[in-house]
Amino acid sequence: MLIASWNINSIRVRLEILQEWMAKRKPDVVLLQEIKCENKFFPEEFLKKLGYISNIHGEKGKNGVAILINESISHELEKVQIIDLNQTHQSRFIHVVLKKINICCLYTPNGNPLSNQKKFEDKLIWLKNLKKFAEPFLRDEKDLILGGDFNVLENEFDVKDIDNWRNDALGHNEVIKYFRELIALGLTNVVRLYKKPGECYSFWDYQKQCWQRNYGLLIDHFLVSPKIIEKISEFGIDSYLRNLNKPSDHVPIWIKIN
Repeated sequence: MLIASWNINSIRVRLEILQEWMAKRKPDVVLLQEIKCENKFFPEEFLKKLGYISNIHGEKGKNGVAILINESISHELEKVQIIDLNQTHQSRFIHVVLKKINICCLYTPNGNPLSNQKKFEDKLIWLKNLKKFAEPFLRDEKDLILGGDFNVLENEFDVKDIDNWRNDALGHNEVIKYFRELIALGLTNVVRLYKKPGECYSFWDYQKQCWQRNYGLLIDHFLVSPKIIEKISEFGIDSYLRNLNKPSDHVPIWIKIN
């Protein structure tokens, strides 16, 4: 089973890129963030023709998450759950149970600017409650996959100049602390097993020729429970998509599970 995660930054703008990538990568499950549309405007029929069933938690004009499941395994879908982790009524988290595996697609609040105390506090509350959500799965030894845009620069080499990000909500010490506490429950950040810090990024801003200069950030991750990590045979980042016409500023990351 191949599971991918992608902050697509407006799905209706990226349909051609999405279709071409899905035909090439052939994912079984796709976690999408920032779909930027309400459920009724999500291209559900378009994706159904491609062979995918959509589970959607949309929001008008911003945020929004979805989990696409290949119709060949969709009969093994047991549960779909929507959770508001910080009571802001933003569409940032969707959880499904597929083949007894708990798969969560998440889009952590950005938290900027730091001068807006509420935005930053909302991010911290969100991360605290994500930890509370994950705790019982790890305690009961259930299979758990958290995939998505975490909006955190956890390692000093996840960007070229981390010192310039210490006063940003992505590189703030308190945010990093909560992210590491989440991992400390017993999760593994898959990218760390396959890539050295600074070897890859998942986001390049549209401004200041960041892609051309390879000024990227690694903020998209898969955190997985112990039994899952034992079954992962491959990890990848499809960076080439950032070089296409009208790309998202993020690129897909994926894991293959035996």
